[in-house]
Amino acid sequence: MALKKPKSAGRGKAKNGIRSKLYDFKRQQILDVAERFFYLRGFQATTVDAIAEELGVTKPFIYYHFENKRDILLHLLERTMSKSHSVFEAVDVENGPPEVILKGLVRQFALVVIETRVSTAMFWRDEKDLPVNNKSHIRKMKRDIDNSLAKVIERGIKSGVFHVTDTKMVSICIAGMITWIYTWYQSDGRCSPEEVADHMSEYVLNMVGVR
Repeated sequence: MALKKPKSAGRGKAKNGIRSKLYDFKRQQILDVAERFFYLRGFQATTVDAIAEELGVTKPFIYYHFENKRDILLHLLERTMSKSHSVFEAVDVENGPPEVILKGLVRQFALVVIETRVSTAMFWRDEKDLPVNNKSHIRKMKRDIDNSLAKVIERGIKSGVFHVTDTKMVSICIAGMITWIYTWYQSDGRCSPEEVADHMSEYVLNMVGVR
């Protein structure tokens, strides 16, 4: 009599893992196409039909993964902001020389903005199309970035390294200056992303009065 093969431990988990990865992959494909269309055509002018046609799928396929077009936009904006937010989450702003921390934060922030300049442009243009109740998480991430910069600057002032009179205003100006890179950076320009990031970090140190 042939023996039954024992059930593989964790087989169900493996299947679920594959399904989960496949589901995430499909969502990312939808987001990537939607991001390109929103950027080129604008949110209002882009239809779910156009996204589905580009992917070679049906509208129900899109709606299986996202509630509606605004849900796609929300996930795109959160994805973009999360990349910048993660730069500040990864750094302990309470410890270490403030000038070194600030320089490193600005440099990494600038590199992320350059990398995500298409989605960043879409972010600032299309955020207005989200319902107010969907903006709270995104705005919190914005505030977290400003607050992280403010903490470093405040430490620098207390230690006598930075010389500014309005911590909050300076932190907002720094975040705005770095974010605005998306409006002028060109991949075929005279500066590489690393060179732009280095320049920005030096400009910021000058801004806060490092001598």
